[in-house]
Amino acid sequence: MNASDPSMQPLSLDELSTLEQFLISDQTPPDALSSLEMLDGYMTAAAVGPQVFEIDDWYSSIWDQDKKLKPEFTSDEQAELISELIVRHNNALTLLLEEEPEEFLPFFDRVGYESDEVRKIAVEEWAMGFIIGMELAYDAWKPLFDDEEAAVLSMAIFMLSKVSDDFNHLSEKEIAELTESIAESVICIHSFWHGNED
Repeated sequence: MNASDPSMQPLSLDELSTLEQFLISDQTPPDALSSLEMLDGYMTAAAVGPQVFEIDDWYSSIWDQDKKLKPEFTSDEQAELISELIVRHNNALTLLLEEEPEEFLPFFDRVGYESDEVRKIAVEEWAMGFIIGMELAYDAWKPLFDDEEAAVLSMAIFMLSKVSDDFNHLSEKEIAELTESIAESVICIHSFWHGNED
C-alpha cells in the first residue's frame, strides 16, 4: 500500500462528520452499524484478524449482517461518497496496522466526548463493532480462542461490549483499566496473526 495514495488518506473531521450523519440517519437499515465507533471496531477486527477480505466481503455487512438490506441513498453521488469515505477509512486503518501497528488507537481514543458516560457508550459500541467484525470469519479466529494466553487478548473487548453479564460485576476502576488496555490488545492480536509476516 502507498501512504501517499489519496485513497489511503485518513478522513478529515468534516468527512467523519458526513459519514457519522449518514450512519445515524433513517437511510440505513435498522441493524446497520450505526456509529463511527462501531464501524471503526468492525474494520479493526477485519484488519487485524486472520483472514484477508475483499471489499465486497465486508462492505455489505456494514448495513446488514445477512447482506440482504441496503441503505436508501438519495442519489448515485451520495452512494459514491459514502462508499468512498468508508473504504478510505478502512484503507487508512489497514495501512497503519501494516506499517506502524504500535501507533494504533481505537476511534474512541482519537476523539473527545462531552462526558464520561458518552465515552463509555462509545467504547461499548466500538467493542461490539469489533465482535461483529470477528464474526465475518469466526471459524478462522478459533486458533486465538483456543490459545490460553492469546485468548486473554480479546477478553477486554468481549467484556466492554456487554455481550455477557460480566460487565455488570466490574468496578469503575476495572472498566477504566480494560478500556485503557484495548489499544495494546489490538496490537497484540495483530501480532498473533501477522507477526511473522515480512
